[in-house]
Amino acid sequence: MRKVLFCVLSLFLLSSCDPIEYDIFGSIDGMVIDVDNNMPIENVSVTLSPSNANVITDESGAFCFYDLDPQQYTITAQKKGYETNLKTVKVLSSKPSMVTISMKKNDY
Repeated sequence: MRKVLFCVLSLFLLSSCDPIEYDIFGSIDGMVIDVDNNMPIENVSVTLSPSNANVITDESGAFCFYDLDPQQYTITAQKKGYETNLKTVKVLSSKPSMVTISMKKNDY
């Protein structure tokens, strides 16, 4: 009787446990600013490599990439009238990586 009760109790406990789910992806939250006045720059084309995902900064210079595999990425920021700038960022699972990219206006 004890054996049967133990088995039933064990099955009940095991079946009532929710599996633990871990978030295995990360994200990049960033901002692009003007190096001379620290003001945000909107409409900057931001490309992520190796994925080649591309976004455009909003009016506050912000951009984000979601659901990224944990690894190292290179971010390229480009806008007419500014020098292209690259930044390397390491993405960790379950944690946003924050990055600020400064861009300088072209001298010509």
